[in-house]
Amino acid sequence: MMKRMMNNRPAPISGITITIIFILSLLFSACVVFDSPTEHYKKGNAYYDGKKFDLAVEEYSAAISRDSRQAIIFVNRALSYNQLGQYDRAIADCDKAIELNSGLALAYITRASAYNEKGWYDLALADCNRAIEISPRAALAYINRAWALNAKGRYEEAVEDCTKAIDIEPGRAIAYMNRAWAYNELGKYDLALSDCNKTLELDPTISLAYVNRAWVYNQTGGYDQAIADCTKAISLEPNIATAYVNRAWANIMKGRHDDAIKDCDKAIELNPNLPIAYTTRAWAYFEKFGYDDTKDWLTMGMVDSNKAIELNPNFAQAYNNRAWGYILKHIYQLAIVDSSKAIDLNPKFALAYTTRAWAYVNLAQWDLAIVDCDKAIEINPMLAQAWDRRAFCYNQKAMYKRALEDANVAININPEMPISYYTRGIIHKNLGNMLKAEEDLQKCIDLTEDPELERAARAVLGTF
Repeated sequence: MMKRMMNNRPAPISGITITIIFILSLLFSACVVFDSPTEHYKKGNAYYDGKKFDLAVEEYSAAISRDSRQAIIFVNRALSYNQLGQYDRAIADCDKAIELNSGLALAYITRASAYNEKGWYDLALADCNRAIEISPRAALAYINRAWALNAKGRYEEAVEDCTKAIDIEPGRAIAYMNRAWAYNELGKYDLALSDCNKTLELDPTISLAYVNRAWVYNQTGGYDQAIADCTKAISLEPNIATAYVNRAWANIMKGRHDDAIKDCDKAIELNPNLPIAYTTRAWAYFEKFGYDDTKDWLTMGMVDSNKAIELNPNFAQAYNNRAWGYILKHIYQLAIVDSSKAIDLNPKFALAYTTRAWAYVNLAQWDLAIVDCDKAIEINPMLAQAWDRRAFCYNQKAMYKRALEDANVAININPEMPISYYTRGIIHKNLGNMLKAEEDLQKCIDLTEDPELERAARAVLGTF
């Protein structure tokens, strides 16, 4: 009996077995650790820092599937969604984060960023205000609020918010970039250029900073520099539509209308809802109308202008472009209505004053045209068209000395603008400077692709 009982006892556990069990338990523990929410969260952060946003989303999602109570994980996944352009998903994650923790400022800031991308600026402002209530020194809240303020045309307030953000975090490149945007719209081009340069000094990989600087160069006559900056932006981010638009603008100013149209086509392919792409292409079409009868460029330009207004009824540039179309159609009163609408929407829009001035010129209302040119030059002293049109008006009023001064300024700003040589040629003729008049009129003929302007220049030359 005792022998049977002893035979039925469990066999003793060997040292090898204990070792195996210990190793297995360690492996199991390690698996638990490596599969924990914290580990997936850390991996997500590493992928985010490495700009691998799709992989970051996967890791954050894995963390959430293991623990759905951590608000910060939803916020970080939302940040990744924003980087991937998936703004609705970002908003949904921020909603969840706020539900879990209504005092998490970063959730409001991240949602505001998504709202800004979708054009929901009032919602973005509300979220930024809430974030600032929670965390008054959250620089990103001021930066995102500045973005929304810029989009709503409240540029002075945007400058204040960006300056506040810079005071809090002087190394935050995006704050300088947003302030440059505001300065640009306020016509403070020196300040805008300085902020663009500072942005790129802090982070030379921000493609939008090159686009913003290109916009400054376009406003100040630096068209070759604008083209170089846009090309750099495209090399960094091939799908950045606004880079193509800004390069198109510079190409128009250099008379490369076909190149401009190609760039606008690409911008519209990338973003069919970008109003400025349509207005810029319309401008190129209007320029083609003057010398190319292979297509109905004028109608095409009006269609694009109307499309831009449909997309954004408060877009000043669209009304200004349509005004130019009306000038080409010789409907000057409608041109005045549209350019005045552009000015109402953006009183700092220098080009709109020059457009209205040209409508007044065609109605022989020289004094009204001069007033508008004065305003355009006050806003943007580097706008060659304004100086040229005022020169034309002074010439019509027989104020030849002042006309010549203005024509010289226009040519100094943009030596490649044919009409300025035509204007100065007429002024020289009226002053009796026939050799200089002949030189300028010939220069106009050499530069222009507009057969109507060429005919006008040749007609004046024929009177010598």
